[in-house]
Amino acid sequence: MLFWKKERQVQRDVQEYLQAADQCVEGFRQAAEAYLAEGITQRFEQLVEQVHSLEHVADQERRQIEASMYDKALIPESRGDVLGMLEALDLVPNQCSSVLYQIWTQNISMPEQFRDRFLRLVAPNVEAWGLLSEAMRELFGDARRIRQLAPAVAAKEAEGDQLERGLIREIFASDIDKADKIILKELALRIGDISDRAEDAADRLVIVAAKRQS
Repeated sequence: MLFWKKERQVQRDVQEYLQAADQCVEGFRQAAEAYLAEGITQRFEQLVEQVHSLEHVADQERRQIEASMYDKALIPESRGDVLGMLEALDLVPNQCSSVLYQIWTQNISMPEQFRDRFLRLVAPNVEAWGLLSEAMRELFGDARRIRQLAPAVAAKEAEGDQLERGLIREIFASDIDKADKIILKELALRIGDISDRAEDAADRLVIVAAKRQS
């Protein structure tokens, strides 16, 4: 009974982590949309700080889970799998915060001609996290649902890759300054890294879920 009670606590802790991470990624979406609509404004800066705070909350939740699991909340094999899974997940909100700070600290000015294309790039990257978060909520539940959602995460990553490549081609075909081209290319790549990391985490989640079902 004690084992199952502790595992249920880990499940609750994971749900709390995901709630904080969800808010962080949603904050990223709002901040990106504000930036692409208005540039670097006070509202954008407030959203950046908010995302940073939410990322910190998610990190704290992850550390709490780690502490609970080392208190023999799960058998050692499951413990390592879940800890590794959480570390892979945590790369996504971290990347969201990092992208916003890149925009802010480098004071990146977005040419009007690329605003819509960047906005379209943000969408599948955020959606990839949403699908991953949904799948992670089934870690202690329905492994079949995880196997259904993982390919959807990969599809969003592929959609993002296609948009990213098209955007970079458009950037370098434009007549803006070469230095600005490089800055915008790097920003596009960093946004694309969000769904790349989500796909990596989804692949790992499928393996972890399969091991728990075996």
